[in-house]
Amino acid sequence: MAKTTMEMIKKELSVRAYAGMMVIFPQFHKEESLNLDWAPKFNGCYAVNNSTVALVSSGELFVTPYTDEVMSALKEAGFRKEYFYVPFSNWDYPKFEKIKWDELSARANAVKKNGFAKKCENYCDDHHIHALSEETLRNCFRMPENGVKVKHHYFEDCYYPVIKSETFDCSVADSIGKFCMNNGKVVFVYRTGETFVTKGYKIIRELREAGYTEAGLFVPFSSGEEILDWGLKARWDSIKK
Repeated sequence: MAKTTMEMIKKELSVRAYAGMMVIFPQFHKEESLNLDWAPKFNGCYAVNNSTVALVSSGELFVTPYTDEVMSALKEAGFRKEYFYVPFSNWDYPKFEKIKWDELSARANAVKKNGFAKKCENYCDDHHIHALSEETLRNCFRMPENGVKVKHHYFEDCYYPVIKSETFDCSVADSIGKFCMNNGKVVFVYRTGETFVTKGYKIIRELREAGYTEAGLFVPFSSGEEILDWGLKARWDSIKK
């Protein structure tokens, strides 16, 4: 990946905010125009709110989704942190630049996911937690980030991956490379930080040989619950014991 520069941030990775720009606030069902009279006094500064970064360069305000590469470029260029209004950081978005903003947000999410997965894999390499075979992974259900809605006999619930953060910290280190079993189902946190669930105990030997250890994890789909989403249910039904 090419080194991120300030020119890249301003031209490729940001939306330039300008006086009079129309901003939509969907939660309030309204739109407002931006007043940026304050921006020039923060020249050479940046502010962060809700994974969004606003920076002022040459008197102009630019807004970009937060990534490590952006923060590194800002610090290398000598920008200093301040506290000021960060557009598009509270569910609001630019009315006429929404497509570009959505594309930038999607890119930033992909960069963060890839970076997090790499940190997880580096940790696993250092702690001798190895990859499983492709055949084994194909017979496992990957827990989606937005969860799996299920129905029990008397209530409904939503199950999420074990790791929900994209920040590698001690809680991630404690969870990665762990597995648990219950009622013929096995859940494990893979070396990428993803959570997988499968049927039957034949996977246990491969997990142990790959350096995974048993821990007290919640095991989804092991108590007779029904997956409500038909596509996810079909995928789970396709898993063989």
